[in-house]
Amino acid sequence: MEQPDVMMSGVEFPDVRLNVVSVLESLADTGHQHRVWLDRGPAPDDAVDNLDLVVHVLFDDSRVLEDPEEAVGEVLRSRDEARAARALAEVLGPLVDELGDVGDEVYLASPRWPAVVTAARDVLDAMRADGR
Repeated sequence: MEQPDVMMSGVEFPDVRLNVVSVLESLADTGHQHRVWLDRGPAPDDAVDNLDLVVHVLFDDSRVLEDPEEAVGEVLRSRDEARAARALAEVLGPLVDELGDVGDEVYLASPRWPAVVTAARDVLDAMRADGR
């Protein structure tokens, strides 16, 4: 993982950015999702980790997926990050709207879930590239 001080600098809310990175790491890792979200294994550092938390952080707390372009300078560092976040919002948002409040296993079984995971990886890649 990147050095937190390097990856978090250059934004108004570095702690929020750190939370965004953390939930994106969960969203981008299917092994983690199965181990922690479905099998209820321990999350790293005993953190609460499930899809509800991921969606809450990305859409509500940080607004990164609600309005990625507006989050530049606050939580995101660049237009590249915003573009990647917009692509994630375009696959995750409609899935959340369609499936609503169901178990994580329903989301992970969706044929559209792999696109969500790929888009989350793309956001992480963009954020890590901007953190160097």
